[in-house]
Amino acid sequence: MIGRGISPDAYTFSILIYAMCKEGMVKMAHALLDLTIARGVEPNTVTYNSLLDGYCLQNQMDEATKVLLSMVVRGCEPNVISYNILINGYCKAKKMDESMQICKDMCSKGLTPNVITYNLLISGLCKVMRVVKAQELFKEMQAHGPSPDAYTYTILLDGLFINGSYEEAMRLFEKMKNDGLKTNIVTYNIVINHMCKSNNLDEVKKLFDSLTPNNVTYNTMVQRFFQNNEIDKVDQLLNDMIDKDFSLNATNTSIIKDLQQVGQKLNSLVWLIKFCQSTKVKGTVTAVELDV
Repeated sequence: MIGRGISPDAYTFSILIYAMCKEGMVKMAHALLDLTIARGVEPNTVTYNSLLDGYCLQNQMDEATKVLLSMVVRGCEPNVISYNILINGYCKAKKMDESMQICKDMCSKGLTPNVITYNLLISGLCKVMRVVKAQELFKEMQAHGPSPDAYTYTILLDGLFINGSYEEAMRLFEKMKNDGLKTNIVTYNIVINHMCKSNNLDEVKKLFDSLTPNNVTYNTMVQRFFQNNEIDKVDQLLNDMIDKDFSLNATNTSIIKDLQQVGQKLNSLVWLIKFCQSTKVKGTVTAVELDV
């Protein structure tokens, strides 16, 4: 390109830096950024954001913060995406105080956090067991915006369940449905998983029957019924999975193996054969794994 007398512009350098960062070559990407500046081409926000993300992906948060500061020094104002990248990096590193401070800094620059900002913070707070603070942010969204989306509810639901606030989580789940938010199977799987753990099987079966379950939903139910020694219901669910052409995976293979170990060897073999026939799985390999 240069040999033909065509000078790369900021867009060209941005593409290269983005690709390098995605491949983990963040130092090389940073060196290219410096070369870009040396050639008199001023990087734009997209370029800097790619480098920010590259450092965050490698958990080099100090370097990422320096990139943000260098943007400002060179007169390239960070946008909400820039701050969200940095917030996400600190959340993944479980440095929530730093994440919250970055959000405050963003607001002080006149930028408004969006739903992604809040979702990142709420998710990060739940993962470090700071659910009360996560709930405060949720209420802040409800009061001042942006409005929580289905993902916001799902994150907080999971956080409440994990932190032992079962009743509170179920109230939030009901509110989510009453508010008319579209609930996807991921949300239902989280609720079903924790309802199973609370051994509320009658209610969870009603919820299960009202859904179009996926593999995760079925496996969660099968595991719980197996743990309760309700083999007839395990049999019903596994046969239902086979009838609906669900594939044999590590989870249901493990369940079938567990059944074999508690004296259900014939049934486990039957289920294995049915799965192999319906999904064209190489039965010889799985049979060896199950020792049938």
